Amino acid sequence: MIQRIFLDLDDVCNTLAMYVLHVRGIDISQTNYAEYPVACGYDIVAAANSLGARCTQRNFWRSITQKQWALMPESDFFPWLLKTCAHLVGRKNIYIVTASIDIPTQAPDYMVGKLEWIYAHFPLWMHQQYVITRHKYLLAQPDTLLIDDHPGHIDAFIKSGGQGLLVPRPWNVHAGCDAKTHLERHLEAGIKPCPYGIKRTGCRTTGPWCGYCRAENSLVQQPSYVV
Repeated sequence: MIQRIFLDLDDVCNTLAMYVLHVRGIDISQTNYAEYPVACGYDIVAAANSLGARCTQRNFWRSITQKQWALMPESDFFPWLLKTCAHLVGRKNIYIVTASIDIPTQAPDYMVGKLEWIYAHFPLWMHQQYVITRHKYLLAQPDTLLIDDHPGHIDAFIKSGGQGLLVPRPWNVHAGCDAKTHLERHLEAGIKPCPYGIKRTGCRTTGPWCGYCRAENSLVQQPSYVV
């Protein structure tokens, strides 16, 4: 039974990857992940360069200002996701968990911007419920769920004894799935008994999660990162 949920901030609650590409002057949507170059994986700077930019990791991230970090758009499913999580575990048991970026910056502007985003987009009852760490697996417990877009964070969380739900994004195995539809299927399994019941071959699922993952086109059925 899930008792606590950790929500990733970037590319789950907001649309970081698309937005930072846009503000770097690339002709791309701030929110539509279908325009992201899938071949680049989760390397936003490589994505920028593939779309015509000429930048290094360091100068790319240093160019994103505190104000820009604070002004990132919400993901289209963010209000629904927060409401659903509150229904599942209660307001006091939801925490934002966000990582620092890999490239050192001259000032912690990006983190100040992230906190401004939290205060602007989350309700008051969430303003003291956040954790800043790259080591999200340290928060894992059998009754905790991490909702994140990065497979590495999900895998480490599961290996440390927690449960994970991978948000579809172009850089993970659920690329092409509709994110909200995917989340609805799995989170509903935590609200009512799972209609599928048994553990599927190759699926990492235990507990109340069925691991039944169906892409939007329903042609591909892959083991889910839900466990």
